[in-house]
Amino acid sequence: MDHLRTLTSDGWAVIVAVVAAFIALWQASIARKTANSQLALQERIHREQNEPYVIVDIQPDPRHGALTLVIENTGPTVARDVRISCDPPLESGWEAGPGEPDLTQAMQDVLGRSIPILPPRRRLTFLFDNNKRFHNPHLPRVYTFMVNANGPAGKVETAQYTVDLDAMKWVIIDERPTQKVEDKLVRIESAVRALAPNTPQRLHGGLPAPVRQRRSNPAGEA
Repeated sequence: MDHLRTLTSDGWAVIVAVVAAFIALWQASIARKTANSQLALQERIHREQNEPYVIVDIQPDPRHGALTLVIENTGPTVARDVRISCDPPLESGWEAGPGEPDLTQAMQDVLGRSIPILPPRRRLTFLFDNNKRFHNPHLPRVYTFMVNANGPAGKVETAQYTVDLDAMKWVIIDERPTQKVEDKLVRIESAVRALAPNTPQRLHGGLPAPVRQRRSNPAGEA
């Protein structure tokens, strides 16, 4: 306290100047950190707004009493080198008839290779299973998909999707109102195929297999 009493006006001015400079530096440091954080946030938002966004889901198709694996790019730019993994591995309970594909093997083939290019709004739909799956307690009910892809700015952040099949159990009714009619059509189709062997093969219930695309081929091919 004695030292403070002996300070002259010049001494107090020096102390005040030092304190003011320290406060100014502290405020400048906070402003710089805030500006850097805002800039990084804006850059991230801009990057994410211009990145592809590939989703993977298992969706019900009540028209055919089936479950379908859906891969879709909902983002604004092209996704390249799309790689999808699933835990546990996809397993279908669909019992393949003569000449029909093994859907479990088909799913492994689909997820076992990368998709070179997936344009915006491109949707790939694969037949995965039918409603009989819910009566088989040995098949997995929950799947976790991991999606990696590249966008215009390079690698896109890994996306993770968890699908709980029990959540859609009641969407697929046990017996569709048109089931009997469909069964008759299947028998008619079998008879026609016997007369015309080159008739395209179709799966149970008249659902084409195993993949459909929302967009048609620009070259006009099937």
